[in-house]
Amino acid sequence: MTDNGESHVCARVVSRYRSLGLDDAQFRLFAFGYDMDKMKARCWYETTYPLITLPAAVRIDFSRRVQALTVTAELIAGMLRQAVKRAWFDRPGEARGDTAFLKQYFFQHTESAFYRAVTALKTDLPAGTDGGVADAWHGTLRRGALDLFDVWSARGDVTRANPRRIAAARTGLQRRIDGKAVRAALHPAGDTREAA
Repeated sequence: MTDNGESHVCARVVSRYRSLGLDDAQFRLFAFGYDMDKMKARCWYETTYPLITLPAAVRIDFSRRVQALTVTAELIAGMLRQAVKRAWFDRPGEARGDTAFLKQYFFQHTESAFYRAVTALKTDLPAGTDGGVADAWHGTLRRGALDLFDVWSARGDVTRANPRRIAAARTGLQRRIDGKAVRAALHPAGDTREAA
């Protein structure tokens, strides 16, 4: 039971893993399945996740902090997608076509850094020295978004490129990444620990 009244039940394999007390071993969970649309399989997905063992006293706090990391990544991925559309099109709201690949590319680009941040939280949270993890993650997301913006904004029809529009979109992206919405997602209410 969580502190806000929600209940969560682990899969049997996760509960069994916890009961074995294999804290030093590094296991991974293999998750897979189809993306379905009206009884029609659209795509097969599969991935692996590390199983992280923590002392019971820090599990809820760890879960909140990891959720803040993922929410922040999702927020910045959306900002990147919007900025690239602003760089590409005079009227980005009217632009047609699927640009969801930009978010997926961003997540792939920052995935290994995410697992490093989670590992740092696992180590630092029980010791109370985790204040810099969120800010380091913010820096990683910032660099990743701006790097990918530079790559993707330069693609496309060179004859239709507008350097002023691209520069304005990049400046707007920087401002939004460093803005209050991202800081609020990274340090949710009740999280008083920030980098010293």
